[in-house]
Amino acid sequence: MFAYYMSKHRYNRIKIIAGIATIMAAVLCFNTSYAQRRELTRAQRDSIEAAKDSISNAKPMFLETYIIPDSLKFKRIILWNHDSYLNSITGMLKQDTTYDYNFHFLPFTKNDIGAEYLGVAGSAAQSRNFFNRVKSEEFTPFTPYLIYSYTKESHPFYNVKTPHTELAYRGTILAERAKEESNIHVLTTQNISPALNVTLLYDRWGGKGILNKESTDNRTFSFTSNYLGKKYVMHAGYIFQSIKREENGGVTYDTEILDTLINPREVNYTLKDAYNRLKRNSIFITQSYSIPIRFSKRDTSKVGEGTTAYIGHSFEYSTHYRKYTDNISLTDSIARNYFGDRFYIDSLASSDSVRLNKIENRFFIRLQPWANDAIVSKLEGGLGHQYMSYYRFRPEFTDAEASNERLNNTYAYFGASGIFRKYFQWEGLGKIGLTGYYAGDFSVNAKARFSAYPVREGIHLTAKFRLENKTPEPLERYYYSNHFAWDNNYGRSTETRIEGDLDIPAYKLRATFGYSLIDNYIYYDNTGAVSQNNALLNVMAASLNFNFRLWQFHFHNRGLLQLSSNKSVLPLPLLTANARWFFQFVVVRNVMSIQLGADMTYNTKYYAPAYNPASGQFHVQNEREIGNTPYIDLFANIQWKKAAIFVKYLNAAQGWPTGDYFSAYHYTAPRTAIQFGINWPFYIK
Repeated sequence: MFAYYMSKHRYNRIKIIAGIATIMAAVLCFNTSYAQRRELTRAQRDSIEAAKDSISNAKPMFLETYIIPDSLKFKRIILWNHDSYLNSITGMLKQDTTYDYNFHFLPFTKNDIGAEYLGVAGSAAQSRNFFNRVKSEEFTPFTPYLIYSYTKESHPFYNVKTPHTELAYRGTILAERAKEESNIHVLTTQNISPALNVTLLYDRWGGKGILNKESTDNRTFSFTSNYLGKKYVMHAGYIFQSIKREENGGVTYDTEILDTLINPREVNYTLKDAYNRLKRNSIFITQSYSIPIRFSKRDTSKVGEGTTAYIGHSFEYSTHYRKYTDNISLTDSIARNYFGDRFYIDSLASSDSVRLNKIENRFFIRLQPWANDAIVSKLEGGLGHQYMSYYRFRPEFTDAEASNERLNNTYAYFGASGIFRKYFQWEGLGKIGLTGYYAGDFSVNAKARFSAYPVREGIHLTAKFRLENKTPEPLERYYYSNHFAWDNNYGRSTETRIEGDLDIPAYKLRATFGYSLIDNYIYYDNTGAVSQNNALLNVMAASLNFNFRLWQFHFHNRGLLQLSSNKSVLPLPLLTANARWFFQFVVVRNVMSIQLGADMTYNTKYYAPAYNPASGQFHVQNEREIGNTPYIDLFANIQWKKAAIFVKYLNAAQGWPTGDYFSAYHYTAPRTAIQFGINWPFYIK
């Protein structure tokens, strides 16, 4: 009995223990299952968040603004020039990093057929095409150097979907250091938001030169930003340009280049100790705000559509500075005769400086009466004020402050523009000086563009008209230095200009025509001093660019015909031509292509301008005609993925048919050398 009781008790204990174990196992399994489900839920949440982030990051930035056409808003990179008078876009540009576009890298060979320049990149230059010449309106010493740099009107502005960077080098890297030319380009641009962009740009042009004493260092740095909002649009920036130039006055005897094989370092030059130093700074901002106007509930409130008013303001503060120095001994008859033995201040040394400080403000309003695509889409106008402070040496004053001349100028401007679908656009702007130095000056600019589409790219004809009546610049009326002095009362110059441009992209053909009638033309005479032509001057130019191919052979051709009614005042070559002919083949599909060929530039003989370092200007001369000698470069041009690379053998035909390869009077074009260049963009597609 006792045994039975003990056995049953043991069985109950085992049963209880087994039950407890079962319960514990169940609890443990539940906890494990719950933990697993909780971990799975967390992983799912993380996965969903990661997907959201991925979608958000991959979503393209959408630009919402009225100022950019809808057809361009989804492009990876957009760039344009802006007009500071009205904060409008004056022209859309194209960012081209291909080897075709980057083969010609000097501004006057990329955008024009050629120029008169001093033979070294970054040195004073003047476009050979009269209608492409630019002028520094308030500070003429910078005129020969603007071709390498930017103003607020010519500087490109960017909007990019992904960061874009370009690094470029072009130079004679294999040349000895004493002759090396080195040109550098750095650009980086990025959008902080779809509307806000910042851009950094650095350009360096220069080299030691082939001859002695022609070292050149021309640098531009800019930081710009733009904001393209729904209602608010802003363009702002800082531009700095610096030029350091050793001046040798050119070759003393051209025959040493024409008739002999003398080492360039042994060629006689005119000035032994002369320098030019120029600097300019510009800080600017142009901004506008749009206000939709609704006359009824049916009117749209969308910005840029319907009746809208745009109010804006433009500001610029700029400084310009130039200093010329030389030392000429009493026994240096060549240098003294070069300046006509003119020494107004010091018979041995020059130290001539001039500077300008300018503050300019504009207030403007633009009215869009009906719609942004109406035949009359904009009516606009504004008022502007200029404060300019010039320093020019005056011998009657001993105090430098007394030599400052302060000018206050006010002006008004009015304009209109319109569009008819994609077939016709027009715009016009008039400006008149109200008070101050430029009171009574006026200008009228008009442009119309006609487009037809028998082919997808279209055929585009652009017509331009300009009428300008302008007072000579202050530095053209009065200047006193060691070698030059003038004090005149020249009258206003009047120019009437008509231009036409026919562009057929599908056939790679472009033709231009220009005609200018100028009264009281300002120029620099054969002594290097400023002068005015009191007779009417007629200038006419026609150009043709035509590219075609036969199988793998490509022919890129540019030609320019020019006529001047008075060549002693405005000398121009009758014909200037550039032909780049090459054989193109693919090495690796979508990886590498190569062009092998020759690039030839030619112009007929004419009295090419001379350059005077003391005035810092090109001027006419009537001693020797230059030209009728082809300048030929042999090249290999390579597109390697994104990088554009070239190797050129400069002046391959040196000495044939003659050695008359001068780029300006007494200044030689580069001699035979190996030139290397690379342009490497970095961006995400």
